[in-house]
Amino acid sequence: MEITFDPEQAIGKLNELTKVQLPRASYMALSKALFQAREDFKQTSQSIFSQTVPFTRNAVLYDRPKQVGNELQARVYLRDSATKGNAPADYLRPQITGGPVFPTRFQRRLRARGFLGGSQGNYMRPVGKLSKGEYTRALWGISAMEDLRLSGKYGKSNYRTAGSYVFVPSNLHQLAVSGISSELKQRAALVRGLNNGKIPAAGIYKVNRTSLAQRFVMLDDVPKVKRKFDFQAYAEDTVESVFSRELVKNILL
Repeated sequence: MEITFDPEQAIGKLNELTKVQLPRASYMALSKALFQAREDFKQTSQSIFSQTVPFTRNAVLYDRPKQVGNELQARVYLRDSATKGNAPADYLRPQITGGPVFPTRFQRRLRARGFLGGSQGNYMRPVGKLSKGEYTRALWGISAMEDLRLSGKYGKSNYRTAGSYVFVPSNLHQLAVSGISSELKQRAALVRGLNNGKIPAAGIYKVNRTSLAQRFVMLDDVPKVKRKFDFQAYAEDTVESVFSRELVKNILL
């Protein structure tokens, strides 16, 4: 993003003193503009994206201005790393560019372990808003983390949810009666036993005392979203307008 600004056009002909002030005034103005772009996003994000969390509202970061030759350069960007979970630059990208939703670690784990793709659906949509802990418990519960458990990285205490969730494949009833797989026949019997003799729609269910409670719905296709937010335009407009205002103010001080 490049900003072109003519101070003489804004405040008149520059004298020698003003020319001396200009580098520092520009640095201060650009610093303020970058800070404002970050702060404004905290409010803007709540009106654009649904169910925003603090990590998303604080997604905008910036590098401090630095002089490179004759140019004063800086960068404003979306956080592109995360110690846990997914980086905002990744999961917000579909809403900035449009297209398929971002495949979260949860979706990628299910696909890697064969719960998605192939003869199964291609996306597991949560029922309502679930806690991060429930995603993890569901993965352990349906044995989607079995490879990690067997690696010895996690102790038995990390596997307490085994069997507390159950995965129901697509067309489980038809596959079970076809005799194509004894494993599927056993799974169908297990599901019926947990759910009053009925096989529900494909997805992931939490095992209750007398029935199953659906937590994730299996979809055939990965959902797509329309472009909702032009981050490039937002950054340019905010930084340019604040920079211009602050530069004039700093020079006239």
